[in-house]
Order: sequence, then structure tokens, then C-alpha cells
Amino acid sequence: MGPTNPDELERSILLHLLVHRGAQVRFEADQSTTEFGVFRAFESMDTTVVKQALRHLEMGRFVYRRVQYVIGYSEPKLVFSLTPSGHRFAQDLEREASGDVDTTALPGASPSRRPNGAPRSLRRATRQ
Repeated sequence: MGPTNPDELERSILLHLLVHRGAQVRFEADQSTTEFGVFRAFESMDTTVVKQALRHLEMGRFVYRRVQYVIGYSEPKLVFSLTPSGHRFAQDLEREASGDVDTTALPGASPSRRPNGAPRSLRRATRQ
């Protein structure tokens, strides 16, 4: 069963990209970070909803996309990566999920959110 609302889906995508970020340091990216890999990870969700969530994260500057060679493919593919602010936010989400941190101290714990879904404190941090 996948995430039920768009904000939860965006958080799940950030965590997915955090888990599969390792191979992107090399010349070729991991298959799980491609557009198809993200769709496959969230196959229980409608593809249009996942595309909207990826676009929303990209507009919020949590992820960026590029064309890169991927392990197992001869042609370059569309690959998603976390931005530095997206990486920090995903790490906070991971700590929150594991119970290692007080959830009220997280930037995303604030009930006041910007229209694009990014926590207000995180939006300020990305502009600096």
C-alpha cells in the first residue's frame, strides 16, 4: 500500500532517492533513480500523481533531474537526484521515521506550510 496523500508521497520519494543515492557518485547512476525506477517503486500509485509529485519536488528545489548513463542501459536516461536541501530534509525524515529524533524539532513538523508543501523554515534555508 502506497502513500495516501501528495505530501506523504513526496516524502516517500525523497526517502527513496536518499536510499538509492550511492551509485550516483560514479559515472553511471543507479536504475532506481531513473524516472522509470521511481515509477516502479511507487507502482501502486497512478503515474500522473507520481509525475506531479516529482515536478513539485523539483519546483521546490528538493530534487533535480538530468540525463545520465544508467547501469544496465546503453542510452542515457532521465535521472533524479537530491539537492543539498533535499538531502538534509530527507535525512531528517529518515531520522524521524527511525525515532532517533524528537519530531517537534524537525523543520517539517511545523503546521504552517507554504503552498508548495515545503516547510517554511526549509524554504528560508534554501534561499540563503
